[in-house]
Amino acid sequence: MGSLIEDPNFLVNIRGAKAAGLDVGVYFFTQAINEVEAVEEASMVIALCEGYELDYPVMIDSEGAGGNGRADSLDVETRTKVCKAFCETIENAGYEAGVYASRSWYNANLEVNKLEKYRIWLAEYRSTPLYSGYYDMWQYTSKGKVDGIEGNVDLNISYIGR
Repeated sequence: MGSLIEDPNFLVNIRGAKAAGLDVGVYFFTQAINEVEAVEEASMVIALCEGYELDYPVMIDSEGAGGNGRADSLDVETRTKVCKAFCETIENAGYEAGVYASRSWYNANLEVNKLEKYRIWLAEYRSTPLYSGYYDMWQYTSKGKVDGIEGNVDLNISYIGR
């Protein structure tokens, strides 16, 4: 619909994670259809993050919403420009930025060579990724288990030195 919607659990989650001593970053699922909207989305994220020290990047996810998203039919060039505008805005505010996607999404829907200055968070559920590009973080399963959390969770490995 084009509305900017804050995750109702954002503040509880970031405050709780920081209070528990966890390193945190931010993930944003975009529905921007142009660079102007991407800047608006990034600006909202920046406002939400004000006052919090982030340990990991602010990541944009431009993947489809099952054919129901307003940005699902973007062409590769426009989608790449959306990601770049979001990341540039985040970095201009002093935060680190990056792009989250699956291997197939990177290969088919983004010009990754135009996003190389940003962090790459790869989602590829297998024992060894087939993705041929560089990545900083790897989400290797969506079926992980964590004490205190009911149900499956995504598990990741970070190659970002902290």
